[in-house]
Amino acid sequence: MILNTAYGTKGTATAPFNLGRTSTHEIGHWLNLRHIWGDTEDCTGTDFVDDTPNAQLPNYGKPKFPHVSCNNGPNGDMFMNFMDYVDDDSMMMFTAGQVVRMHATLEGPRKELLIAAPAARR
Repeated sequence: MILNTAYGTKGTATAPFNLGRTSTHEIGHWLNLRHIWGDTEDCTGTDFVDDTPNAQLPNYGKPKFPHVSCNNGPNGDMFMNFMDYVDDDSMMMFTAGQVVRMHATLEGPRKELLIAAPAARR
């Protein structure tokens, strides 16, 4: 299901989810990224990316820097990452490690996308 008010930048998209970041987040999942807190609530989860610090829970709204959880100080949670739940205007990055993971997915289980793309342009 897709909530029409949380996708896109025009039409029914409404703040705080009106900058297209929900699509970026969901495409991140399609490219094999997990939430930065590893989908647990006790600091034991992982997103399988070394350069994202563990976070205890999802962050919402517009967190203040730093938001420290899971002994991840001094910088704390990477709530500005596309794979958290903050407002669109607070999301702005994937890490280098996340980019490597997405590229590996495009070269492996999602390679049909890259193979099919040139044929579609003919």
